[in-house]
Amino acid sequence: MRAKLFATIALIGIGAAGYTLLPYTPVPGYFNDFTSRVSALAGFGAENIRNRVLPDLEAELSNADLAIGAPVFVRVFNADRDIEVWLKANNRYRLFTRYNFCDADAITHASDGDGNSTGADSATIGNAADLGVYHVTRDDLAPNSPYHLEIALTPLTSGSPEEMAEQAQTGQPALRGNCEGTGGIALENGDIEPVYMLIDTALRAGQAQVPVHVFEKRQNMDDAVTLTEDAFASVPAPGLYDVYATFERTRIPPEVQKTDGRYQVN
Repeated sequence: MRAKLFATIALIGIGAAGYTLLPYTPVPGYFNDFTSRVSALAGFGAENIRNRVLPDLEAELSNADLAIGAPVFVRVFNADRDIEVWLKANNRYRLFTRYNFCDADAITHASDGDGNSTGADSATIGNAADLGVYHVTRDDLAPNSPYHLEIALTPLTSGSPEEMAEQAQTGQPALRGNCEGTGGIALENGDIEPVYMLIDTALRAGQAQVPVHVFEKRQNMDDAVTLTEDAFASVPAPGLYDVYATFERTRIPPEVQKTDGRYQVN
C-alpha cells in the first residue's frame, strides 16, 4: 500500500515537472506547426472569418460581375504601398479592388520571446517583399498565424543550388494581418481577410497556384528608360518589366521562368 502511494506521488511529481518544463522544450513548436498545417488543409482556423466575410464579399463580387472561386492574380507595388487583386472573368482578368499597406505609424514590429523588438530595419517594415515573381499554394496559407492571417509568398527560382540555398536562408516574405510588417507586407485585418478568402476559395476551386508579382511601382508603358534598364539587367529583378508589360497588354498573367537570374516570359 505504501509503495503504491509513493509511486502515485512520484508520477504526480513527474507530471507536474513535465508540465512546468514543457514550454521550454521544442514540443509546443512542433505541436503548433502540426495544428497549423492541419488547419490550413482543412480550413478550420479560418472558418469563423469565412462565415463572417464571405456573404458581403460574394455580394460585392456579384455587383462587379465576378464570382467567388474564380482564379486570382495579385500584384504588389512597394513604392505605391498597395496591392491589387484581379479575378478571371471569361478569358481575361479584371481588377476587383486595391488594398493599401498599413500606415507607417500603425505597423508593429515582431518581438522575441522576451517581448523585445527584433530591430528590423524601419525602411523595410511593411514593404519587405523583394521585387519578383511569386506564387501561393494551399501550403502557403496560415489561418492560425499570430498575425491574424498570413499568406506566404513562394519565389520563382531557376532551381540552381545556389539560389535554392539563398532562398532557404532568407525565408519567405508574406502578406500579414495585424499590421505586422517585419519580414512581410503589413495589411489591416479587414483587408487581408477578403484577400485570404479569395485566394483560399480559388485554390479550393482548382486553381493550382495563385501568381503574385511584386513591383516597385506602376510603370509608364512608354518609358524608354525603364525598358532600357531592364534590358541591360541593371535593375534588382532583370526581365521583370517584360512580365509587367505582358500583363498590361493581355490582362492574362504570363507564364514566367527564371534563367541565370533573369525573368523570361514564355
